[in-house]
Amino acid sequence: MKNDIVLSVVLYSYLDYPIFDVMLNGSGIGGANSHGTNGMITGIRVPFGKQALTWRDAGSGKTISIRDTITLTEERIPADARYLAVNIYPDDTAEFVFDESIPDPTPRGKILDERRKHGK
Repeated sequence: MKNDIVLSVVLYSYLDYPIFDVMLNGSGIGGANSHGTNGMITGIRVPFGKQALTWRDAGSGKTISIRDTITLTEERIPADARYLAVNIYPDDTAEFVFDESIPDPTPRGKILDERRKHGK
């Protein structure tokens, strides 16, 4: 049984402020402008089990941790997965999406982007 998986990671932030020092289990996965992305970080080792995800608010410098619990098992990750999209939401929760190619923004992220465009 494997203990981890190595993936390329894309960050999608749906926050209203820029973030930096985004850390996934102690590995830096970049930063993002408000409602932005960071490109891609390759070769990130993601362990199975409970995930630790934190980021820093670029305005205050405050470190924020996800409020929800994300636990990965080998069975949850598709066999052909090469990419992980880390999606960070305004309620300080996150969603992980695995794919064989760069994952698109999530349905929840698309709704948040539409609301922002329309001033809601």
